[in-house]
Amino acid sequence: MKLKGHEIDTQMKKKKTPSWKRYGMEFLMVFAAITLGFFADNQREKWGETARGVQYAQRLVEDLDLDSIRMEEVKANYALKEQQINTLIPLMQAGLGEKPFLDSLFAYFTLPGSASLVTGISFVENLATRDELKSGNMRLIRSVSIVRHLSVYARKEQIFMGNQTRYREKRIELLELMEEVYDMPRLGLDKLEGKRPEPHLLPLDPKQLRKVANAVAHLQGMLSNMEANAETIAEERRLLKKLLLAYIEEKG
Repeated sequence: MKLKGHEIDTQMKKKKTPSWKRYGMEFLMVFAAITLGFFADNQREKWGETARGVQYAQRLVEDLDLDSIRMEEVKANYALKEQQINTLIPLMQAGLGEKPFLDSLFAYFTLPGSASLVTGISFVENLATRDELKSGNMRLIRSVSIVRHLSVYARKEQIFMGNQTRYREKRIELLELMEEVYDMPRLGLDKLEGKRPEPHLLPLDPKQLRKVANAVAHLQGMLSNMEANAETIAEERRLLKKLLLAYIEEKG
C-alpha cells in the first residue's frame, strides 16, 4: 500500500509540473497577439495616411481649378492690352506728336479699373495646400509622378510670377511717363466736376514722347512673353490635374 501511495503521489507531482511545450505555446500565443496588434496598428496608420494623401490630392485639384479660373481672367486682360497696343502702334508710326496717337493713348490711359493701359489683373497662386505638403506632408502623396510634376509646376509658376512683376513695373513706368505728357491736375479737376476727361497736354517734348512710345512697344513684347508663359503653365496644370484625379480614383 505504501508503494502504491508513493506511485500515485509521484504521478500527481508529474501532472502539476508544467511542461516546456506549454510554456512555448503560451509564449507563441502572446507573441502572435502582440505582432498582430502591431501590424493592425501599422495598417490603420497606413490607411489613415493614404486617406490624408487623397484629401491633399483633392485640395490640390481644387487649387488648380482656382488657378485656371484666375489665369483665364489674366489672359483676357492681356488680350485687351494687346488690342490697345496694336491700335497705338500704327498711330505711333504716323506721328508721336499727332492728335490721333495722343488722344487714343489718353483714352486707354483713362479707362476705368483694370481696363486701363497702365493697370491690369495679377495672377495670385494658391499656395496653402502646397505649403502644407512642403512642411513634411509630401510623403502622404505616394506618387513619384505627382511630386515631380508639382515641382515642375512650381518652377514654371515662379518664372511667370517674376515676369509678371517686371510687367507690372513696366506699366508703372509708362504711367509715370504719361504723367509728364498730360496735365494730371486738370484731369483730376475734370473728374471732380463730373466732366468727361479731356487730354490736356503739357508742352510737348519729343524725347518724352519717344520714351512713351518705347515703353508701349516694350509692353507689347512683354505681353507676348507672358501669354506664352501662361500657356506653358496651363499645359502643366492640365497634366498635373490628370495625375491627381487618377490618384484619387485609385487610392480613394
